[in-house]
Amino acid sequence: MTYDLVIIGAGISGLTAALSLAQKGVEQVLIVEHQKQPGGFASLYFDSPEFAPEREILQRAAALPYEICTETTIAGFFPGEPHQLYVQSPDGAYMVEAKRILIAAGSLEKPREANRIPGTRPAGVMTPMLAMHLLERGYLPGRQVVLMENGRIAKGAARILEREIGPITCCSADEWELAMIRGTARLESVQMVHKQDQSVQEIECDTLVYAKGRIPNTFFLKGTPVLRDHEGSVIIEETGKTNVPHVFATGSCTCRGDEHHSNSIDLAHEVAAHLFA
Repeated sequence: MTYDLVIIGAGISGLTAALSLAQKGVEQVLIVEHQKQPGGFASLYFDSPEFAPEREILQRAAALPYEICTETTIAGFFPGEPHQLYVQSPDGAYMVEAKRILIAAGSLEKPREANRIPGTRPAGVMTPMLAMHLLERGYLPGRQVVLMENGRIAKGAARILEREIGPITCCSADEWELAMIRGTARLESVQMVHKQDQSVQEIECDTLVYAKGRIPNTFFLKGTPVLRDHEGSVIIEETGKTNVPHVFATGSCTCRGDEHHSNSIDLAHEVAAHLFA
């Protein structure tokens, strides 16, 4: 079977585009998602007020008429007429054909290591996503938590952490810069430098929740003709078109997305309007 469209990613961008297409009567659509359920990487924060619009989209997506293949990854992408996707799922590996492809694969948080923060490498330094996964599995990330607040993902994580473990120390990234990490086996303290007066503050802690920037989830495009920038973001036009005919992209995996997923919904509406134009 050849689908009219395969959407790679059932995060907010992919689901928003799917909802728009369903309203227009588009039928032959397949959605591929590598996680166990739709919602994307940011779904861990949907309980917080910062993500109320995304939570509503996820609820509406439950009524989509399209098949959503979860725990399914793209192992190979072969552009052509039609495009071919080699996918791996719990049921095995198989080939899928599609007239159009929409890449909505999202992005991962860029951790301390990728930001080259000086200091040692003790346990207890993690991204907001890792902290949420630990809580989801019944583990406390730590007891003396410092969180760098640099957007709504960090704010959402802070709300959930405070609800689960009590007060934490939040440092605004607009005011403070993480300068040093100290500790041997376990994190002992972090050093913050004030951006205006350059004053230094040493904060004792056993856990640091930190992420700055994003890593586009576009590794499966390596070796394909789809153009990406130096960060790995898919290069797109305003309409979501890539350099490959009938291959579109949207959301935080693109050059027009951002690490806070602040414009993912708008970008998805834009690309949905041009997919079948």
